[in-house]
Parts: sequence; structure tokens; C-alpha cells
Amino acid sequence: MTWEQVREQYPDRWVVIEALDARTEGSERVVVRLVLIADFADDWRPAWNRYESLHIASPEREFYVLHTDREQLDIGVLNAFRYRL
Repeated sequence: MTWEQVREQYPDRWVVIEALDARTEGSERVVVRLVLIADFADDWRPAWNRYESLHIASPEREFYVLHTDREQLDIGVLNAFRYRL
């Protein structure tokens, strides 16, 4: 699935996605292929709670909480001090 497909199928929603095919280009994470884990209405907190439980269970996997009003994913890469590269 692509981000465009997620936005089309789940407009104006909070979603938890997993990046299946991604790479780093400069200071950006480019997600080529993803899978939708769950979608949520107006409140971001249930999405964040779902993300946290998934991340704790599988920290090696790449999960994100996003809102589908974003046209581009625009996921920045952070350094060890949590500053964007």
C-alpha cells in the first residue's frame, strides 16, 4: 500500500502504519510501501496507545502514527540527541 492509497481510503483519520519498504535519504525517511495497522477517528490518543503497545512488543519494526491530512509523509530522521538531522 502507498501513503496516497491510505489517504484516499481513510480520509481525515489518525492511522498507525508499519513501513515495509523504507530508506533514508539525507535527513528524511522515505516509506515506499506500508501496511495499515489501524485507523482511529478524531482523537490521536488511542492511535498513540496502539503504537506504544506495538513498539514495545516489536521494537525492531518501523511503526508510525500519522494523520491522513498530511499530503506527504515527511518523516525526519533524528540523531542520538533527538535532533532532526
